Amino acid sequence: MVALKKTIVIFLKITVILLMLAGCSKDNRLPFTTIGKGNNCDGPKQDKIINSQEEWEEFLMVWPKSEIDRFSEKEIDFSRYQIIAVIDNWRGGGCSINITRVIDYSDKIVVTVRVNAPKGPAPDVLTRPYHIVRIPVSAKSIEFIYIN
Repeated sequence: MVALKKTIVIFLKITVILLMLAGCSKDNRLPFTTIGKGNNCDGPKQDKIINSQEEWEEFLMVWPKSEIDRFSEKEIDFSRYQIIAVIDNWRGGGCSINITRVIDYSDKIVVTVRVNAPKGPAPDVLTRPYHIVRIPVSAKSIEFIYIN
């Protein structure tokens, strides 16, 4: 009887551990779609969340038409999506930024941004890298994490 109880306790502990590991491995990445990415942006450095057509139109007012023409979408359904725009500082040529992950946590959304700098000397031209994506609409706060 004691051996059976020990076996049941061990089985239950293993089951609980496996359930905890399965819960931790849940992929809570949000899908995102790139709308625009490049190195020719006007306006200030910013991490911007855009939730309405009016905010989107105001945001686009400072952009060169040549850049807007390259965007994959100009009309956004803000009842389904919101825009995340990351605009970097002015940098030497060859730099870029990439939104690499958008993770949905219970209390917030975390956007991971990778800054890519060229190896060796940068070209003498100044650029302002940007990456603009759309994600499913959410009322959660959004936090940005930069990695090099």
